[in-house]
Amino acid sequence: MRFSLLTFMLIVLAACSSAGSSYRHVNPMRVEVEGSVFDVYISEDHARAIRLNFALLPKLESIVTGAVWAIEKASGYSVVSGSVSGDQAVSDARVSCSVQA
Repeated sequence: MRFSLLTFMLIVLAACSSAGSSYRHVNPMRVEVEGSVFDVYISEDHARAIRLNFALLPKLESIVTGAVWAIEKASGYSVVSGSVSGDQAVSDARVSCSVQA
């Protein structure tokens, strides 16, 4: 019984999208890119994309590419080259103030 309750609580927490204190007053925009679902948070010239769906052994390159597309789609701005960091679940980036072409 204890194990199933703990497992349930961990699953519920894993499904949450919490961007952290620097984005606490920002409402996320949900974006789907090539089958991956992201909650995207934009605050000034910084952005965070949190992947919400499960993927078995996802490749970092494809997830980061999807996160960049999600950030650009949600913000309307371009992601600054070389500014993306993170992992398969959370990606952070800077966005430029110039509108995408």
